[in-house]
Amino acid sequence: MAELTTQERLQPSLLDRLTDDEPGKLEESREKRVISVSRLRECVTRDISWLLNCVSLEANVELEEYPEVSRSVLNFGIPDLTGAALSGINAEALQRRVRDAIVAYEPRLTANTLRVNVNALTKRMDRQALIFNIESEMWAQPIPLNLYLKTEVDLETGNFKVSEGFG
Repeated sequence: MAELTTQERLQPSLLDRLTDDEPGKLEESREKRVISVSRLRECVTRDISWLLNCVSLEANVELEEYPEVSRSVLNFGIPDLTGAALSGINAEALQRRVRDAIVAYEPRLTANTLRVNVNALTKRMDRQALIFNIESEMWAQPIPLNLYLKTEVDLETGNFKVSEGFG
């Protein structure tokens, strides 16, 4: 099999490339310019966690008159769930909002394969917690990778905990 070109190798995201983990070193090693499959999974999981733990601008400001703003990084995140009661949450609407946010802000996932589903059968789901699964293909060479994430939402704090695997 022919070796992958630099463009085809798994590269860190722009944020990861701009973050200097070793400020004392003047040159970056070859290993820092490409990443492993496991490191890619960690980075995507971390970035989705950051996305879901940010409150979108439209949670506080009406953006119907500003469609460009609603699709921009100014609106990064999802509506605030802090203090929400489980009975007052529309699970389908939340699934749709989470999916839309991931499609808009996580280009490493393939949009047409992305599925977000509330897991209503789990033992951990109670009045103050909501658990759902995120499943998608991740862009990779030579073939896409499958990604399965378990996401727990603590409704008291609004904190999302994202981890690999299904719950």
